[in-house]
Amino acid sequence: MENSNSNSNPNIQSLLPEDCTEKILSFTSPVDVCRVSLVSKSLQSAADSDSVWEKFLPSDYQSIISGSVTPIPDFASKKELYVYLCHNPILIDAGRKSFSLEKCTGKKCYILGARDLHITWADSPQYWEWTSLPDSRFPKVAKLKQVWWLEIRGTIRVGVLSPRTSYAAYLVYKLENEFGFHYRPSEVSVGVLGVKLDKQFATLQPKGRLPQYGRFYILSSRAKDGQGIPDDKCESSVANAVRYWQGKHLPEDASNIQLPKLRNDGWFEVELGQFYTENEDDCLEMSLKEVKDCLSHKKGLIVEGIEIRPRMG
Repeated sequence: MENSNSNSNPNIQSLLPEDCTEKILSFTSPVDVCRVSLVSKSLQSAADSDSVWEKFLPSDYQSIISGSVTPIPDFASKKELYVYLCHNPILIDAGRKSFSLEKCTGKKCYILGARDLHITWADSPQYWEWTSLPDSRFPKVAKLKQVWWLEIRGTIRVGVLSPRTSYAAYLVYKLENEFGFHYRPSEVSVGVLGVKLDKQFATLQPKGRLPQYGRFYILSSRAKDGQGIPDDKCESSVANAVRYWQGKHLPEDASNIQLPKLRNDGWFEVELGQFYTENEDDCLEMSLKEVKDCLSHKKGLIVEGIEIRPRMG
């Protein structure tokens, strides 16, 4: 009996027309297609084809990039365009918004620049100034000179985002100094405009950055007899400090206080809330405002914008 060999059992992939293979790959994900191209030379051509990567680009990508403030290079393939949009956010809407793609999924990401937000008294020179920073993607950012009341709001229509996707919104900012922001809580929320929003709480002062005047003690699990101890290295200590500083003004159920995180671009971000894109006609409102009983004179905040990006995991 004649022994069979590999030549008598051709790879099933080689029996499929390339356009059929492309069709199959287009139902996977950018990450899966990149893996396929690395492990199978026979599938590399299909994995790099325009028909596959066109599926990963948003259906309205042409109208989006046509509104770019700066010219976009001509690319030889849709894959190159996809990679470019993942790593090179483009300015649209007269430079008031930034658009990019989340690299693993191709979902849309936006940053509403400070000029696209409603910031209370932002057009009053005695309270705010508009300035340029070399590390900002936007021509102008809003810099706080002095206010007693802080409120920042942004809106975006669900229809411009990726459908059936979980998103989170973040305030992107810097603190030139912490004057007036010493662990004071702010109310943050995200939800459909016109509908009562569920409020959470956040602090803008990064952990480990203590007030610039006097000694400030925060409560920790190791505190005894009501005495606070310095403990700025424990992440939970910042939330404890918020309660210590203005605890009597927070609701009893305010257990989850959002803390700022340092981004790769050198700015800080703090989460405002999460949402799921269902009804494309809805208008989402994202906001941060002070807890009314915690008002203080403040300055030094620099607002770049509000970022809306898909939640991972």
